[in-house]
Amino acid sequence: MKKFLYTDIDGVLCLGSEWTPKQTPWGLMYRFNKKAVEIYNYILEKTGAEIIVTSDWKNDHDLEELGEIFEWQGVIKKPIGVTSSTKYTNIFFIDRDRCREILKHVEEHKPDRWVAIDDMPLHEWWTGDYIYDKISKEDPHFVYMPRWYEGIKQTSKKEELIKKLI
Repeated sequence: MKKFLYTDIDGVLCLGSEWTPKQTPWGLMYRFNKKAVEIYNYILEKTGAEIIVTSDWKNDHDLEELGEIFEWQGVIKKPIGVTSSTKYTNIFFIDRDRCREILKHVEEHKPDRWVAIDDMPLHEWWTGDYIYDKISKEDPHFVYMPRWYEGIKQTSKKEELIKKLI
């Protein structure tokens, strides 16, 4: 069974509370939060999901570099793909454009199960419902991280992701 975890990085693994860049072989880089990586690794192990990068980091690093970065950050799997990059024309539609990139990738690769994780409210763009503060738990394809200082460490997010991927 093909399972994809569409992953944003900033606000999910790289938390706002730790945005101090460090010089690395790939240039200035933010560190992933260690506890966030532990939770992310647990989800990957438990579900067997593969990583697809949706983050804007894909615009600065190719898939091989992203794999090296994930490995350096302690993630147990390297990404197997990235979504396409839309040229953003309006700051107010970044979430819409990211959603379109994800849905295009889903259509092209047809995973059996997939979930997107992001600190932007992508949900409204594939359901047509504008729900910013209360993302529907029934949405089978999205887990929202509203607190970018906590990211994937937020209460019940690990369980929600696992449930949607299994």
